[in-house]
Amino acid sequence: MQLHTVPLLKNAKVDLRDIDIVSYPKGYTIEQEGNMSTYIGIVLSGSIVVKSYSLAGHTFIIRTLTEGMMYGDVLIYGSHTKVYPGTLIAREHTQIAKLKNNLFKRWLNESAQLLTNYLKLLSDKTFELNNKNKLLSQDTLRDKILYYLYEQKKLQDSNIVTLDQSKEELAEALYVRRPSLSRELAKMKNEGLIDYDRHTITIKVN
Repeated sequence: MQLHTVPLLKNAKVDLRDIDIVSYPKGYTIEQEGNMSTYIGIVLSGSIVVKSYSLAGHTFIIRTLTEGMMYGDVLIYGSHTKVYPGTLIAREHTQIAKLKNNLFKRWLNESAQLLTNYLKLLSDKTFELNNKNKLLSQDTLRDKILYYLYEQKKLQDSNIVTLDQSKEELAEALYVRRPSLSRELAKMKNEGLIDYDRHTITIKVN
């Protein structure tokens, strides 16, 4: 992805030469949970998984960042904290554009289009967070799975949901252990609710 096509920067009249571009290998820890955020990161290629850990030491995924998505944007004006809530790890070879906070703040005052882009993306992220809260508020693991599948069905416009993550990552995203997820998926398959393979889950009921 080119810088001028990134949703945050699209049609914004700013000097893109002031933005640093850095590449990271698969598995590299880009930022550690608790680090102070000093820049906005934009994924140009590859992907990033944001992980955190429970008090019991279990890993769970806060979110996955793909091309065009950014991090650090909600921390730049934070009044409570400006530290990362999770550890950012490259899922594959990943290229990131880094826009320093002080430069971004100046650009916001100079470019109305950049400000509009920024507010729109913050609004979209709030919507995504509300969906995440609904997912986590489901009563049972089966309800969580079905909620996730029906949301993906709407996004992908298909009863065959393509997974962009491993079953381990899906379990972490649902805040459950992998064995528990596997058992419930097997039960749902036996009951004729779903079918699945390594890369897809097919919803067989409306």
